Amino acid sequence: MTRHRSFWLALVSTVAMLAASCTGTGEPSGASGSSGPPLDRDPNTLVVAVDAFNADFDPASAYLLSEALIWRGIYESLIRLKGDSASEVEPLLADSWEPNKDASSWTFHLHPGVTFSDGTPLDAEAVKANYVRTITIELGTQFILGSFLPKPEKQIVVEDPQTIRFDLAYPYPHFDVVMAAQYGTGLVSPKVFEEHSTGQTDQGHEYLLSHAVGTGPYVLDTLEPGNQVVLTRNEDYWRGWDGPHFDTIIIRSIPEASTRRQLLESGDVDIAYAGTAEDTAAVRSDGRFVVGDFKNLDMTYIILGAYGPLASPEARQAMNYLFPYDDFLGTIMKGTLERAHGPFPDLLFTHDPDVFLYDTDVEKAQQLLDQAGVQPGTELTYEYYTGFGKEAGLVMQQQLEKVGLHLRLVEKEFSAMNADLTTDRPVSERANMYYWGWWPDYNDPSDYSWVIFNSDAAPDKCPCYNSGYYHNERVDEIIYDGFSQTDDAKLTDEMYEAQDLMTRVDPPIIPVGQQLDDTYFRKDIQGQVFNPLYILTWDYYALSRG
Repeated sequence: MTRHRSFWLALVSTVAMLAASCTGTGEPSGASGSSGPPLDRDPNTLVVAVDAFNADFDPASAYLLSEALIWRGIYESLIRLKGDSASEVEPLLADSWEPNKDASSWTFHLHPGVTFSDGTPLDAEAVKANYVRTITIELGTQFILGSFLPKPEKQIVVEDPQTIRFDLAYPYPHFDVVMAAQYGTGLVSPKVFEEHSTGQTDQGHEYLLSHAVGTGPYVLDTLEPGNQVVLTRNEDYWRGWDGPHFDTIIIRSIPEASTRRQLLESGDVDIAYAGTAEDTAAVRSDGRFVVGDFKNLDMTYIILGAYGPLASPEARQAMNYLFPYDDFLGTIMKGTLERAHGPFPDLLFTHDPDVFLYDTDVEKAQQLLDQAGVQPGTELTYEYYTGFGKEAGLVMQQQLEKVGLHLRLVEKEFSAMNADLTTDRPVSERANMYYWGWWPDYNDPSDYSWVIFNSDAAPDKCPCYNSGYYHNERVDEIIYDGFSQTDDAKLTDEMYEAQDLMTRVDPPIIPVGQQLDDTYFRKDIQGQVFNPLYILTWDYYALSRG
């Protein structure tokens, strides 16, 4: 399981279906009954089976989906994304907010009477302490807010105990969407930073690897690394406990997809991360469960190394013409991915719905390879990590044989592949293709693009994910301009140009598909709303058993 990994790790697993309404997981056509298998356990306990989780409850460093799925029940931010929208926001710990005239300064007004689970009041000083620490301690999530607030001690201003102002480094009309990001915005009791600090470079970090103190509806009860986490009700939660809610949340680590499915079918778990495409098809046909098909902003793609045999744009165009999109998505993935339209996910702000699309054309690919001077018999390498990407590699292997080329598949454990992606190495030690995935921190094309397409994000310059060493000066220019562009029309025009360059002209990737959240739910679990940026996590407070 992945996402914005060590630094940023892209999750790539397939799971979930859009609810039939915004208040429940809905019911597939033809399904019968109103609940899952019989429960032989406490009905007020929600049990979730995931492939793995990581023990890090520090918002300054926790940048993995496997961490967010736990602390989403513990921590809260000032505002959050609304419902299933990637661009609309709603109040959470802040009741209201407003920008100044040019959107260079944003003021937030806190909800009164909120306390952290240790009794510490949530006030403007606590908010400032959190964000100054997150940005300056540089443990991983600092870039999300830090790119707007490089000098947070001066730029974050406490106006009064309930009012805090953010003076940005440049005008940004969508800063509210940034503040609703899932990573880097959660608030911890500032007591932790002092009472559990081992020094300036720690400020409570070591403590937060196994403890959590937030304002959220649940508190961390027990942690068994590699096994399970138990969250229990925060009795003093500021929004109260009227209405239906779960008392206890148990998150279990179940690496084997077949076991997660068995536990769902036996009634031992309520929600399970999806398994194979075959598992998903089987669960989808079982009327006791709901399987999602909600599209999110997670793109799955094949990185093409802009070196060696694929150094020329023509050679990388040829790879795009070789991939059998429709057959792969329909036959092998069984509809758990949707066709990608260019290098941007189609829910991303400024996505071009009319971007150039490749059709599978072996003859055209052969012409381009000849033009690029790629000789018959050339061997390319394709790297993937265990459980993610082998099928696409086998398909490409067959397709390359049609044009006289060979493809050697290399399987790595996730951590080893992540090191390969982010570590500078000689060309002879790099793969020519990598199977990968990515989504943005917030709905912004430059936030999405920089770390995977900008030449300054190649491994020879930073431990980032432009692992194909792609370098297009105009694309770089557009990405950098996008960070501070306040004219949405101009930004859209420029990003349309970048998408055309990265498809038709000079492709850095093969855009394979866009992820569907096809998580498995018992039919009696209600209240889930899928959000395209809060990927594979749940608002536990909103869930209940019908």
